[in-house]
Amino acid sequence: MLYFLGHSFFKLLFTGVFRLKIKGSENIPVDGPALICANHQSFIDPPLVGSAVKRPVHYMARHDLFTVPVLGWLISRVNAFPVKRSGGGDPAAFKNIFRLLENKEIVLLFPEGTRSRDGYLQKPLPGAGMIIYQVRVPVVPCYVHGSREVLPRGSKFLHYHPLLVTFGQPIDFSEYYQKEKSKDLYREMSARIMKEIANLKAKVNDKN
Repeated sequence: MLYFLGHSFFKLLFTGVFRLKIKGSENIPVDGPALICANHQSFIDPPLVGSAVKRPVHYMARHDLFTVPVLGWLISRVNAFPVKRSGGGDPAAFKNIFRLLENKEIVLLFPEGTRSRDGYLQKPLPGAGMIIYQVRVPVVPCYVHGSREVLPRGSKFLHYHPLLVTFGQPIDFSEYYQKEKSKDLYREMSARIMKEIANLKAKVNDKN
């Protein structure tokens, strides 16, 4: 209930105030499990992408946010689950992702791991590739444009800037599944995601 109230609120906010445009929504599976992999520029990215998808979207949030009074309670009820940032990844967070996908849910991932400081796409972490290799569900690339301008790093206030969320066609990873798992393979798969996101970005820039 709370998720759908939040979804409606953010959809109204982003479309009404920031003129949000959504492209490629037909690429989101209407049912069954799926991963949405997006670039990360701002704290508003999770509700922004979530508001662009009709189905409920689950996402990771920094574990320390769950200890903040009220905020922790709120985000845990709008489909966020904690992740600890560490070089070896967070097994508990990965377990949550696997469980959600087994239950045919949609999970939002940010392959870069953290927000971009300069607006450019960053080098991805291997974790996204590892998850995809294990779960083998549809992977939808997503390019988010304008969120860094709306809520820059260090800012406590929203600034006006048009928003755009573009979803690409699901990525075909079948050739990777024929290979033996390794960290290098996971890196290669994560890089493939960022390549598809870069292609979506290029198409947006070509039209501007």
